[in-house]
Amino acid sequence: MGAHDANAVDQVRVEQSNLAGLGYLAADRVDGVDGPATRAALRDFQGDNGLDADGKYGARSELALHGQVKAVQAKAGVAADGLFGAGTRSAVKRWQSTHGVGADGTAGPATMSAMGVSRTVRIAAQKQFGAHGWTVAAQFGCLNDLWNGESGWRVYATNPSSGAYGIPQALPATKMASAGADWKTNPATQIKWGLKYIDDRYGTPCNAYKAWKSRSPHWY
Repeated sequence: MGAHDANAVDQVRVEQSNLAGLGYLAADRVDGVDGPATRAALRDFQGDNGLDADGKYGARSELALHGQVKAVQAKAGVAADGLFGAGTRSAVKRWQSTHGVGADGTAGPATMSAMGVSRTVRIAAQKQFGAHGWTVAAQFGCLNDLWNGESGWRVYATNPSSGAYGIPQALPATKMASAGADWKTNPATQIKWGLKYIDDRYGTPCNAYKAWKSRSPHWY
């Protein structure tokens, strides 16, 4: 095996270890082979995190995956390097034992929820509802339909005609800089801006969705 091939295998192993650490891939599938199981796990992760679910591990998927691992590591009290290795698994297991969560060392949905780490872009939005005085039961369905229609909840969604960008389809896109310098790549920052925009202009997601549906072409 040449150096290039060895590096490729190592990269796949890192990807797989992170996917397995977050509960998307079975631990026994960490084998350095970018096969169907790995691609399916990556598609699930991509869909949860506002990326095109194509199963291809590029820079955007790497950034998001490392970001989620770092968030878990920070909660588990271990160095946040974005690599879910043996040390992180042990730290997560200790955290789980202390907090009454099944102690398997995997940061799956239950563990991430207990840690307060948003596993999906939709969960990230729901967690911000309280700051606006909205309830998930009453308003999230409207927001989900609105942003499904606007962007499919995709972080990098770009309208080819207007240039509207991101999960909330901000126009111009640079408006989202008011919510954070990482607005181009961070779904939480985009969501923060989008929810404030909805609150300021429409009061609630359901009012925004009603306005969106009444317009052709749709906009809000």
